[in-house]
Amino acid sequence: MTESLAEFGIESRLAFTVKHWCFWQSAHHPQTKVWPNGEILPHNQGKADVGFLPAMQRRRLSPLARAACAVAWRCRGENGDMPSVFFSNHGESQYYFEMLEELAEGEHVSPSRFSQCVHNAIAGLASFHGSSFLPYVALAGGTEGLFSAFLEVGGMLLDAPQVLLVCYEQPLPDAYLPYLPGSQTTWALAMTLARSGGVEPQLHLTREPANGPALAENGLPKLVQAVISGQQSGYCRQDRAIWHWRLDGVS
Repeated sequence: MTESLAEFGIESRLAFTVKHWCFWQSAHHPQTKVWPNGEILPHNQGKADVGFLPAMQRRRLSPLARAACAVAWRCRGENGDMPSVFFSNHGESQYYFEMLEELAEGEHVSPSRFSQCVHNAIAGLASFHGSSFLPYVALAGGTEGLFSAFLEVGGMLLDAPQVLLVCYEQPLPDAYLPYLPGSQTTWALAMTLARSGGVEPQLHLTREPANGPALAENGLPKLVQAVISGQQSGYCRQDRAIWHWRLDGVS
């Protein structure tokens, strides 16, 4: 939760207890040192395992939705239901790019395809399949990048003991690549975050104002890389800030 927030956004600090995390990506990841209290799901030949769902529901999920639902399901299985924050910079980019191409050619847009590509579609699917009736928020990337999701979680923790954070991305359509950095794989990370304190690992985030453009992140975001490589501190430059992270309480 929020420890302090300077009046004019000069500096902000967030602190969380990391109760559990779960990661999956479409490329094989060697089992190396990772953050505690978590797991990397099997690669499964590049297709996230959602065998916990009925076959009809599985068939309707896109690769990105499968990834997000798989990691969210594991965290809810470990810690129960909770409010959630879903974050993606570009969401179902493959779907909406196809729709734009169809519109450019004068074709009609499929209502079912449109419903699958709106930005909160994956959050809704994950909540529905997890039988969750608690609030969720679906965020897109902005000037704070991935860290905007942690700001939202910090606000939610003022009213809830724990919050589920789910971040996910997939490769962008080729037409976007000259203009935007993007992920090279489909991946999803879910974290169960609680208020700071206790004996479990503590994640500290500090925002330092800074001028200059964000540093492009091709591939996994640096913080996500830290989770699955065991790196306990680091930083990432955004458009108007540098975000530092530190994981304490790791033996």
